Amino acid sequence: MMTDEELKAQKEDAEDDLGFFSSNWDEILRIEWMTKEELEQAVDETLDDYIQACKKLNEK
Repeated sequence: MMTDEELKAQKEDAEDDLGFFSSNWDEILRIEWMTKEELEQAVDETLDDYIQACKKLNEK
């Protein structure tokens, strides 16, 4: 089980990652760092991490 500090860190990391994806979406695709499908999957996984951390923090 994750501690509150670990959950808060996971939430903050997810927020940072989502901000990065949002700010750099077009550039990531332009330079072909990731395909559109890979980028969408990364965003989905990051959203899942964020939601999971929020839910667990709210349970406490």
